[in-house]
Amino acid sequence: MYFRYPACLMRQTPEAKPLILFSAPATEIEQWAGVPQRQRLHGEETVGFQREESVSRVAEISAFFDNPHNIVQNPLLGALQSAQSVTFVPVDEDQSVGHVVIEYESVDDLKLLDLLRRLRDRLEQRLPGLLSAPIPQGRYQRTLTEAAKEHGMPHDPEVDLDDVDSEDDFDPSTDDPEDISGILLAEETRIVDFYIEIRTRIAALEKFPPEEDPDSIVGFTKEAVKSYLLPIVLVDGQHRLRGAVRAARASLETPVGKKRLMEALFGEGSVDPDEIDPDSLAGNLIKHNDRWLPMSLLMDDSPSEHVFQFVVVNQKATPMGKALLGTIVSTSLSKEELEPVAQRLRNAKIQLDDSRAVAYLTRAEESPFKGLVQTGIVGDNPEHLQWTVLKSLVQVFRELTGGKLYGQKNDYARKWRREFLPQSELVSEGDTDEAKFKIWSQADGPWRTVFIRFFTLVRDKFGVIDDMRAPNAWGSSRGNLFNMVSLTILAADYFEYLCMRKKTLNHVADVDATFEDWLDGVKDSYFAREWPLPTGMKKDQRPVKVKWASLWSEYRRDPSTGLPKVIEYVPK
Repeated sequence: MYFRYPACLMRQTPEAKPLILFSAPATEIEQWAGVPQRQRLHGEETVGFQREESVSRVAEISAFFDNPHNIVQNPLLGALQSAQSVTFVPVDEDQSVGHVVIEYESVDDLKLLDLLRRLRDRLEQRLPGLLSAPIPQGRYQRTLTEAAKEHGMPHDPEVDLDDVDSEDDFDPSTDDPEDISGILLAEETRIVDFYIEIRTRIAALEKFPPEEDPDSIVGFTKEAVKSYLLPIVLVDGQHRLRGAVRAARASLETPVGKKRLMEALFGEGSVDPDEIDPDSLAGNLIKHNDRWLPMSLLMDDSPSEHVFQFVVVNQKATPMGKALLGTIVSTSLSKEELEPVAQRLRNAKIQLDDSRAVAYLTRAEESPFKGLVQTGIVGDNPEHLQWTVLKSLVQVFRELTGGKLYGQKNDYARKWRREFLPQSELVSEGDTDEAKFKIWSQADGPWRTVFIRFFTLVRDKFGVIDDMRAPNAWGSSRGNLFNMVSLTILAADYFEYLCMRKKTLNHVADVDATFEDWLDGVKDSYFAREWPLPTGMKKDQRPVKVKWASLWSEYRRDPSTGLPKVIEYVPK
């Protein structure tokens, strides 16, 4: 594939990577620019950073482009995915005017198996440490079973892993997802999981007859995989591009388009109908109405810079939801890739560290919130905890602020930080109170272990995990326990207890000991009852929050009074 366009090269600063400014037909841009989306493919997240395509938005833009007088001035933003495939050829002395040349091997005719192998190889080049990632036997078997069911192939559930291509180096000893947690959590990213899903699908396709080439395998389609293999990645403007392409193709159905088609078939100078190539004819007619869209191409192939550009552009122009922003920032890059742009993201007011902390808790095997938090991706369970709620809970433990019982002024998390954190052996290396707090509040600092242990104990004492209709279901925000109000009350009250009893946490085991003493006499069934609210009232309204905090506080201090009659206490 070869494309060449007149272009200008510019640098905004001497230190910055160059930008190439040019324009190209929308249908050609679609051929060489991939749009890796953050989406769920058969339940598994990809590692792209673009939002999923909005069909309605594409239709609106396409309708706008139907009018040939309508134009858009803001350019599409692109960046390199393959530095070897894109070059700038200057024609003037100052090297600023010339042509951008895009030359690469087409992937359009590759089988899905070959596409996945290339994507696997590209990820391994990006992160060589992936080569050591074992494949859990259970995950491999599940993918193979689903692929066989999907394509109507017989499958023996007793999988012989010796049949797997040695190139993929499956580890038959790893039959539990926890066995890969060390690698996954060390990266704090979805990249390892995404890589594993690719390899399981490669192994499944290798079981197919050689002549078969499905368009998809357990959710991974050819088009989705191609997005990662094209020479340029579209950082911003996917809906403008899709809308322009759709408008160009729809032009064949307009009266003008049909007239041109008839003239090509039967007009003066038309060729013998037997010699007409329909695809070629349609392509030529589409090109007549193809929009030339402006493009700004950043000559940088580092994934960290791609994510940085995407986040800044979208957050500064049309802010995306906090959940999706946090998910993308914290899980699209490995630690090593994130480091070069981390401070720049912070300086751009992107809450990077909070996002990384929350993302870890939504994915870590040992976290009681794993898989139970909305991430802003299409397909989120509406009953899962909102990203912002988990973020506020994280703040109580990580920043040691916000530990207030509703209706009260004292911040007991802040008080515990001031009076007890300096003595904690969990931060014994710090020389000053500020240094100790810095150690405590790092993204992977001691706070995280305390947080995970505390809420694991809360779940095990008060919640149920096998019945999402139960009032105390752990995983459904519709219930009494797994919601912002109850979890905040429990966190704030725990810190009040630590302060009143003058407890310093020196080891994780101290969380268990203080938790048991804190809830001495409290019944496990506290949240397991129906708590109906008056019509029109919601649990996040202040009167309800204050009353629930008061009911819990009074009961916890003297459980012998019996469980409060919640129905009588909720204000009307």
